[in-house]
Amino acid sequence: MKGKLLVWPLLALVGLACVAQTIRWRDRRLASRSLYVVEARTRAAIQAGRASRRLFADNLADLDRAARRAPAEIGVPVARGTQYLLLGSFDSAIAAYQEALRQEPRPEIYLNLGRAQYAAGRRDEARESFAKAVQLDPRLAAEVPK
Repeated sequence: MKGKLLVWPLLALVGLACVAQTIRWRDRRLASRSLYVVEARTRAAIQAGRASRRLFADNLADLDRAARRAPAEIGVPVARGTQYLLLGSFDSAIAAYQEALRQEPRPEIYLNLGRAQYAAGRRDEARESFAKAVQLDPRLAAEVPK
């Protein structure tokens, strides 16, 4: 008799877990879509020679919304860093790339961090970031500025 009474609470817990997982999946999908849209808009604007501060501000607002939906999405701080780098806000770009590195230390993030540090005039730090990027992925050596 006790086993039969446990079935309903267990089924309710499984149902709640399924709902929560579905919400997390939806949020990750929407965050990924926002990332795609931001990257596509940025690429198109740069190619057309129409990149503006307003575009980057709109993109950063979209990335903030994506971060709220999926805080663990590594692409959000990376894309935020790129937007700040293109805006010329090097300290903000550095902070965004460092946030991404705390989530997941990838070689391309070290490369982009080095680019932001170099642009900010922090040459020694940039060299360290470039060295770490190449250490993790030697194929990136061709991407490192001379």
